[in-house]
Amino acid sequence: MRHSNIELYSRVITKCLIESLKKKEDNFVGLDKVIADLDNTGNYFLDVFNNKGVDLGILRLRKGETDTQLPHSVNEVYFIVEGNGFIEIEGKLKPVKKADFIFVAANIQHRFIVDDEDLVVIYFFPS
Repeated sequence: MRHSNIELYSRVITKCLIESLKKKEDNFVGLDKVIADLDNTGNYFLDVFNNKGVDLGILRLRKGETDTQLPHSVNEVYFIVEGNGFIEIEGKLKPVKKADFIFVAANIQHRFIVDDEDLVVIYFFPS
């Protein structure tokens, strides 16, 4: 069976993340705590884990907020936790909704746009 790049990349990232979590129990964190920590930063994104072979974080955009991220030097995978909206990749809009996975190749211009609900997204990429 042939797998897409997104499936393979997601599996590698997930395996790396799980392996890094096994090494130290204090690397476990619940989504509610991550959202609370995000609320305390005043930013729209928060890095949760990094320097473990995988960088993982969360971003939340509310209606009217702008995603200001720049292209990254590595491939990146996003997972929509809640909400809906769009991702603009190289000028083309694609709708996104809860439970969608999105792969963005390195050095590609991209950003999220909120529709009518807050958009909460987990991002991960190799460090």
